[in-house]
Amino acid sequence: MFRRIVPLAVIFSLLWALCPAPARATNTPTEIEMGRSEDEQIVSTNVIETDPLLNAYVQGIANNLWKEVARKDVPYNLKIVKDSDPNSFATLGGYVYINEGMIDFVNSDDELAGVIGHETGHIERRHVLTSNSKAQALQLLFGVASFFSPLIYNFGNIMMAGIFAKVQRADELQADRTGLQLMSRAGYDPDAMKTMLEHLNMLADEHSDIVNKYLEDHPEPAQRVAHLEGYPELDPKTVTEQQLTVQAAGDAERARYEYSMLKFQYILKTDPDNAEALLGIGQDQIALGFPNKSQQTLAQAAQKGNPETRDLANQRILALRQLEGERVNLLHPNLDHLKAQFAAVQTAQTQANTEITDRRTESIDQLKQFHSRLEALNSEVPWLDTVQPQHGSRTESLLKNISVMGRSINSALDDINVSINGVGSLERNKESGLLRESSEILKEMDATINSNPIPPESAVVLPSYPSMFNELTRADSDMIRTVDAARASLTMLDQSLGDLDAFFKEARLAGGHEDFRGDIPQSTYDDLVPLEQKVMTGFNNAATAASQAAQLYNMARVRQLSSRITLLGVGTSPGRYSTLQYALNARFKSTGVDYMDMLKRGVTPGDVTIATILAADIKSTPEEILDEMASTNKSPVDLADSHGMHAWPLEIFTGLIYLDYTDNPQTEMHPT
Repeated sequence: MFRRIVPLAVIFSLLWALCPAPARATNTPTEIEMGRSEDEQIVSTNVIETDPLLNAYVQGIANNLWKEVARKDVPYNLKIVKDSDPNSFATLGGYVYINEGMIDFVNSDDELAGVIGHETGHIERRHVLTSNSKAQALQLLFGVASFFSPLIYNFGNIMMAGIFAKVQRADELQADRTGLQLMSRAGYDPDAMKTMLEHLNMLADEHSDIVNKYLEDHPEPAQRVAHLEGYPELDPKTVTEQQLTVQAAGDAERARYEYSMLKFQYILKTDPDNAEALLGIGQDQIALGFPNKSQQTLAQAAQKGNPETRDLANQRILALRQLEGERVNLLHPNLDHLKAQFAAVQTAQTQANTEITDRRTESIDQLKQFHSRLEALNSEVPWLDTVQPQHGSRTESLLKNISVMGRSINSALDDINVSINGVGSLERNKESGLLRESSEILKEMDATINSNPIPPESAVVLPSYPSMFNELTRADSDMIRTVDAARASLTMLDQSLGDLDAFFKEARLAGGHEDFRGDIPQSTYDDLVPLEQKVMTGFNNAATAASQAAQLYNMARVRQLSSRITLLGVGTSPGRYSTLQYALNARFKSTGVDYMDMLKRGVTPGDVTIATILAADIKSTPEEILDEMASTNKSPVDLADSHGMHAWPLEIFTGLIYLDYTDNPQTEMHPT
């Protein structure tokens, strides 16, 4: 996009010509300085996520891993890059970069630990240094191509640091090995690295373009999974029962209930009388909504364990019975009223779907036209790339500002693509995105309302239905506004292309009038500045509008996740609700509000979850957020927006809480 295309044949031939070469000895201070310089380029040409809660979360996982590193001579540093692609990379001097898309992609803290551990493995093994000669060999090719193209500039610099500094696939497998060791030592579940790669393998199957395959910086995920299974941490022949018990207990400590129960069940296959595993399963069953099974499992633990285990199991049985005795049952729900509300929501969703589909179709056409216009500007790109700008020169300033323009375009297009494509479709056999999610939630609610009889566990959730109906309707409204905001941003980008064209034409003329220092003359530069500022303002405004579209998109996602959490039934009894409190406390150091307070306030478990996350973000308390919710008659999602919280981190954290209960590892992990 507004770039001069480098023929793939040239890239391919150069890549084939590269041979592994021994790295020149580079001392640590030099490496750190090189990494700092590379970091400046990355930060200047990309949007870096600054949300404090999200950064604290990711940094916390990284710090846990970095306590275990053998290499202590570099200051490890991690940044989150605004890019929707699930990717990550490491550079010189201890710098690690994680794309937003990767954080959105992983299903747990443990999987994210696997990603960060892998990149740390490259630093530990000094892969970036040993491959740096190949990166330098490519610098001329990508450097020439990137002067006036922020997108190729990104590819030629960031990806130079990421892809080509990791071009040796053996290095990738070695980084997997080191990362697996780091996450295991830090207390994370080593199986998570495997499940994350299996998720990536599914994604790779959907994007098998031959060029993308050729330019991949990692071996195929399936190959990496097969390699991982040979390591002691994942080899069932070498993992001891005690190690598996520790892993299962660690999963439970991080509220990974499905994973914890799977491991405990695996232990029971070979040791049916293992009382510790039975105790663990009993606790997990409470979280997953099987209180009766939990009592039976705990009774088995009491019967088969030692006196200490027996006492603990009996205490948990007693506590469970007391908590279950406090449950609030809805014996005579007003189904007619709920069915009438449901019908109204369905009608509204059908109408919203029509509006969203029409707008989305127009948006996709508009996006294609914009890309065509952008590509057409290739011929207007100025030829100043033959100039070697001196530090502090006018030419350097011009080049930097062109790079800033590209950053704004990239940011806007990333948000626009996510917003337009993310709303999805309800077209038959092509259902996708947010529209499909809302439809599936309503189908689940409809099945409950029309059950005869309604299961007691489901009946207790019925009082929350009106609140969920309202949030799902608001989600539909957010989707409409999302597409409208994305289209507005596209229009602003399109309008600014004319200004960019005029700027490029003037810049091309400037390239032929360098002074004796090789710099642009002052008078020529002064003529360029107003055009430059106009283009930058236009693209910046477009990027702001696109970020508003992304905000609305993620607000819709959070509303859906809030309903999903409530539909889990975690509010049906104090016992199940306590598992939600535990999960919230594990991440946000707050248990939300207690069970009776939740009922008294008339809020849902989804509301409590979002209120707790928002409270952590703005340094408040869940009680204060719920009080504000009552006084303003706003949902916690709307309160988060009014407090200026980015909806994307809110969606990430809400999704992680939901995945604690629903992430099904049976299709991802296959212990034998």
